[in-house]
Formats: sequence, structure tokens, C-alpha cells
Amino acid sequence: MRKLTLYSRIECPLCEHAAEMLEQKGIAFVEQDIEEKDEWIRLYHVRIPVLSNGEAELNWPFTAEEAEGLL
Repeated sequence: MRKLTLYSRIECPLCEHAAEMLEQKGIAFVEQDIEEKDEWIRLYHVRIPVLSNGEAELNWPFTAEEAEGLL
């Protein structure tokens, strides 16, 4: 099964909400803290949470159905 990447940061209520929604729907994902790389901060700082499949991205707010569409 293909996993999605959720770009987020610590203490981000919207990011926590997005992760909970994905978990509740059984959508596999890996969470990446944007603070780990300068490039991620530059790309996602004001957009998080962002869900990616490596080719396409969804900016918040997104639905579980939209997330499934990335798979």
C-alpha cells in the first residue's frame, strides 16, 4: 500500500486534526515535521498541513475523500 506524507509541525492544531482524520479513515501516512529541513520550511511554512503523494499535494483544508484520491 502506498503511503502519503503529511507535512506538519509540532504544536499545530490543524496538523493534529488532519492526522487524526487520516488515522480514523485508515489512510496510511508518514508525518514529517517541516522544521527538519530548510526546504520544507520554505515550501510549507504557511500552508501546513499539506498532504503529498510525491507527485501531487493537497493544502488544508482537505477531506478524507480527497486524501484517498491521492492514493
